[in-house]
Amino acid sequence: MTRKEYELVFQAFKSYRCYMTREQEVLSEKILDDLFYPEFDRLSDDISPCAGVENEIKSLNFTKP
Repeated sequence: MTRKEYELVFQAFKSYRCYMTREQEVLSEKILDDLFYPEFDRLSDDISPCAGVENEIKSLNFTKP
């Protein structure tokens, strides 16, 4: 999806927000997130923010001879 297409969907939801129930507003935000970040949920499961950090820390621990 291009940015222009996303903006059109965003503006449509924004225009109808006054007619939406709270549940519909939440659902519209989820739809926009899914459209703009389609791979985000999958990536967050696959990539740990600390991946590899533990090994780096261990390698920095110096031992006395």
